[in-house]
Amino acid sequence: MAVDLLSDALAFVRLTGALIFRMDIAGPWGIAADPKVEKFAPLLPPGTNRIVVFHVVLDGGCWIRRPSLDWFHVSAGQAVVIAHGDPHDLCDQPGRITKPFSALLGDRALLDLRHATFRTGPGDSVSLLCGFLGCDRRAFEPLCRSLPPVFTVDIGARENPLVHYAVANVLDDSPGAAGLRGRLAELLFLCTLQTYVHKLPADASGWLAGLRDPLVGKALLALHERPCRRWSVEDLAAATASSRSNLAARFNEIIGEPPMHYLTRLRMQLAARRLTESRHSIASVADEVGYDSSAAFQRAFKRCFGVPPATWRRRGVVAP
Repeated sequence: MAVDLLSDALAFVRLTGALIFRMDIAGPWGIAADPKVEKFAPLLPPGTNRIVVFHVVLDGGCWIRRPSLDWFHVSAGQAVVIAHGDPHDLCDQPGRITKPFSALLGDRALLDLRHATFRTGPGDSVSLLCGFLGCDRRAFEPLCRSLPPVFTVDIGARENPLVHYAVANVLDDSPGAAGLRGRLAELLFLCTLQTYVHKLPADASGWLAGLRDPLVGKALLALHERPCRRWSVEDLAAATASSRSNLAARFNEIIGEPPMHYLTRLRMQLAARRLTESRHSIASVADEVGYDSSAAFQRAFKRCFGVPPATWRRRGVVAP
């Protein structure tokens, strides 16, 4: 259940694999990474407004931090995710002076990178698999808000067949290889996210924790399966074999908002996709997501996204 809902949410945010490459580096080193959307724009669809970054340590280890925060170590087999695309530093030891990645690349283009090897002097070596993905954070804020800015997960990279497959294909130039690399970046991120969800503490809150909760997970699944139904809290409680009060309290405790507020947000996110992926009229989209009144739909949409549906559509790309 959790995997299906998670995949559904990732489809909402239009997660797109932008770049994945291997980096082997030996000696003293420090990299200041600043993953701005503009750097990856040629590889990303319109509407992308955030970069998600992950680094998988294949061999060795490295240190990482967000600026002004403490350094922490990432060991072989672990993946570290910078979920909101924040600037971050990586190095061979804490306190190392960091420089932009472009200083190491020289005249090589970042977007063409597949396998970079650097030797900066004597010292230990580390091998990393670096992935960059684009997303539209506006499209499913509950998922994005539930992710910490940085988190580390042990995905068993040395034994993980998906990691091995990704490493084996980073240099592939055969037809379709570029698309495959993008999908591999997405799959590796999903693998890391699944592992993170499974290891959340019992008292965790937020949308990801809701996937794992027996009662809230059932409610989320019901709403995602039939978002256009005229739901009430009583109906949702019956669908989850719970009392109205118990469901409302538990849902609000974990998700942070009442079930019907969540349903409205879900409908708006569905509508946002319809508006950019189809030529259906705004009135038709309103009906598709469960609104009898186009005016009521337009008011709800503007409250959610800050702009009316017509403006959202003009800023997006409407399917032919």
